[in-house]
Amino acid sequence: MKSMKSKLMVFWLACFVALVVLAGLGIAASAAGQQTFSLKLGHVGPADPEHPWEKYAQKFAQRVEKETNGRVKIKTYPASQLGADREMTEAIQQDTMEMGLISTIAMGNFVPEFQLWDLPYIFPADNAKVDQILEGPIAKKLAAAAARRRIVPIAFWENDWRNLSNNKLPITRVADMKGLKMRIVENKPSMDWFQRIGSIPTPMAFSELYTALQQRVVDGQDNGVVLTYGSRLYEATKYYTISRHIYCPLALVVSDKTWKQLPPDIQETMKKIAVEVGREQRQYNRQKAAEWIGNMKKAGVKVNGLSPKALKEFQESAKGTYEKLADSVGQELIDEMLQYRK
Repeated sequence: MKSMKSKLMVFWLACFVALVVLAGLGIAASAAGQQTFSLKLGHVGPADPEHPWEKYAQKFAQRVEKETNGRVKIKTYPASQLGADREMTEAIQQDTMEMGLISTIAMGNFVPEFQLWDLPYIFPADNAKVDQILEGPIAKKLAAAAARRRIVPIAFWENDWRNLSNNKLPITRVADMKGLKMRIVENKPSMDWFQRIGSIPTPMAFSELYTALQQRVVDGQDNGVVLTYGSRLYEATKYYTISRHIYCPLALVVSDKTWKQLPPDIQETMKKIAVEVGREQRQYNRQKAAEWIGNMKKAGVKVNGLSPKALKEFQESAKGTYEKLADSVGQELIDEMLQYRK
């Protein structure tokens, strides 16, 4: 009898330990005996529920919970609560964070192939062609490259077209960039190109940027309208130039460990929803960008565009960066991207 009791105690102890381990991984069992998953999704966008990042991160979470019958619950953590883009990318690669909505421009140091999309003026100006790229063969190649490095993109959404803003002068030609201390994302394409056009590139976490602009630690920055307005960066800058020098996608990513724990049917459902919500997010993002650039003008920001001559000059300035990074990015991928500009 004692032997039987001992065996039962060992059995229940083993069950308890297993449940504790699974709970630590965000995995539990439903009343129906199915595994359930609780995942955290971080991003650096504002906590505003109408901002294109948080609004659609929540929509994605709601749809996933509904269409998996409650088996997957996702909680969003906006405003850098789980760290800056670089920190979140590291955490996802190290399997200490489950999900992130991360600008691909911050991921090139982890996935060199992503630097393809960081090359200035590599994207076509036509948003319809941009959408084709984000759901086409190039995106699949980059997603596969990321997955080999334990970061699993399940869809590409939109950050924005990056533009130039500063406190010194309106940018109307490449020569106007000379000597400007510009906050940039720390990656090779940005470092090379901003130096190439005469400015002083200054890598800095996004969470530090507002204060740095206020205190004139940097002269300017190059975020798009959506983040510049949504994070109130326009309050700390006078001039905003629609340069559209880099198109910056958002990657909706899952850690390799988390992804492999999810059953195939859940993986398929999450991918489907991520792509569908991503299409809605990109359209909403573009509507908000058009609306918010008007609001920035009303707030006193001096907004200007580039003349065709100046735009061509900026585009020509990027060719040296293409040549310098061809070996690490891949000349075939560069050529494939440039086909969309024709």
